[in-house]
Amino acid sequence: MLRITGNVFIVLGATLLFFVLYELVGTSMITDRHQSALAEQFDLTFERPPLAQPTTDPVVASPSPTAKPRAHSAGPEPIARIIIPSIGVRNIVVEGVTLNDLAWGPGHYKGTSDIGQAGVTAIAGHRTGWGSPFINLDKLERGDEIIFETPEATYTYEMTRRTVVDAGDVKVLLGDPKSNSTHKLTLTTCTPKYTSLRRLIVWGDLVDVKPRK
Repeated sequence: MLRITGNVFIVLGATLLFFVLYELVGTSMITDRHQSALAEQFDLTFERPPLAQPTTDPVVASPSPTAKPRAHSAGPEPIARIIIPSIGVRNIVVEGVTLNDLAWGPGHYKGTSDIGQAGVTAIAGHRTGWGSPFINLDKLERGDEIIFETPEATYTYEMTRRTVVDAGDVKVLLGDPKSNSTHKLTLTTCTPKYTSLRRLIVWGDLVDVKPRK
């Protein structure tokens, strides 16, 4: 009986180890392949003429919305590249925040403003597994740049604040309540690391727009 019990625990331990390795390593390998395909597709949009000429003053007026590049039929739509220099983030952003969408990369919350537009743009990303694009989001400091490259322009936001909220708190999608900016950004991810108990929130304001020439 003891031998049988011991074998059961060995099998359970091996299964748990396999699951952890898959979550941390296997899923990231899948997302890395997805990101490579998305980046190749997204970069093709920069070989075409600019889609629009957005304003260079994000406070005065919003850049005009433009058509987004078409996605590969097997995955979600790539809409931008997010770059956060201070924590080494450089990922293609997709449209949507379902589990399938986020397996491809950081996702834009449908129903929130398009990147660079007036209102609040909200982006979600995994903290661990699936490429872990936002694993170091907690290291962002006030004033750090959060950059989005799109077919029409490069939009630069600056971090204003961060907070931790319950998983179901949707008020964070309204942007930093202490900011008076007309163009806000919300980044969301799970916290603490390796759990999905709560949400780490980073807020930012649009500070610069460079139209694509």
